[in-house]
Amino acid sequence: MLTNTPAVTVWEKTIVNRAAFYVRHQTGAVYWEETRGQTTGGMARDPDNNVLVIIHASCIGEYIPKPDDRIANGISESEQPLSDALTVTSVKRFLYGPSAGQHIEVTAK
Repeated sequence: MLTNTPAVTVWEKTIVNRAAFYVRHQTGAVYWEETRGQTTGGMARDPDNNVLVIIHASCIGEYIPKPDDRIANGISESEQPLSDALTVTSVKRFLYGPSAGQHIEVTAK
């Protein structure tokens, strides 16, 4: 699998006593692609900027990201999400077929 980033950090969002609490996870090499665009709704042009992260099954580790988690490019030792960390909006699992092609696709804003 083609990779262009050595690792990403994911902060798993959990709720403890009605407050957000984060658990940090790191992956191996990933493919990170930023997209910039706009959506048109009548007269307004709203930004529609996303990040697509493809993580090979061998680099996922024990944790698979889920929506509302936070993700950042690179390795971070911070226990709380960085200010520029993105929010995961969707996760698609492709963990079937030959092992060389198994991966997950994470979309974040």
